[in-house]
Amino acid sequence: MSPFDLAAVTFASGAATGALSLCVYVWVRGEILRRREGPHTDDAARDLAMQSVLAIDDFVGACYIAAHDFPEYDVDDPENFFLHSDDPVIMLPKDANWSLLSRELADEIRWLPNRLRNVRDGLESIEIEPPEFNDLFEHRQDDYARLGLRAMDLVERICAEHRLPLPIRPDYYDPRSDFVEKIREMDEFWRRRAQSARHVPDQPSNVTPIFGRNAVPESVST
Repeated sequence: MSPFDLAAVTFASGAATGALSLCVYVWVRGEILRRREGPHTDDAARDLAMQSVLAIDDFVGACYIAAHDFPEYDVDDPENFFLHSDDPVIMLPKDANWSLLSRELADEIRWLPNRLRNVRDGLESIEIEPPEFNDLFEHRQDDYARLGLRAMDLVERICAEHRLPLPIRPDYYDPRSDFVEKIREMDEFWRRRAQSARHVPDQPSNVTPIFGRNAVPESVST
């Protein structure tokens, strides 16, 4: 072997050793960083997605009950009523790192408690007056059916993006179709209500005009 060949082999061996050492360094450094950071990002994102699905699915069930809740009235006091269900609540994971999820998905999840609060504020703003209570119960059913359907869409989206199984429900329990049916029912109710309102004649005023119905004030006629 000539000196030139020996130098070439030595150089190649040195380069290979250096490359191997660099690879080992990068791998070791990566392992150290991963251990410092905790679980792998993908695993953490999937775990957060799973927690969110469980919380939102519980919320779906609460919305279902509220959307099909009819009040009972006190026979002796029709102004007195009670509902069979509390208003739904949602408990998202506390101190969650939402940056683990896509921004759009994380925003939609975090918007859900705000949407719920706005519905509750809206219902509480209704001044209830018997016997129709200003449609409080109809609004409650309608609003929670729509919110429950939106929550179901969100659950399916989270599961699709993070490859999670969808919640398994009994064959006889299909909240999606029931939400859709309830919304259709309420749309028809509001349509009939609007038609009835248009056919109600304006009530004449019981206040006698100062100048009579056909009189014109002097200041106007001059």
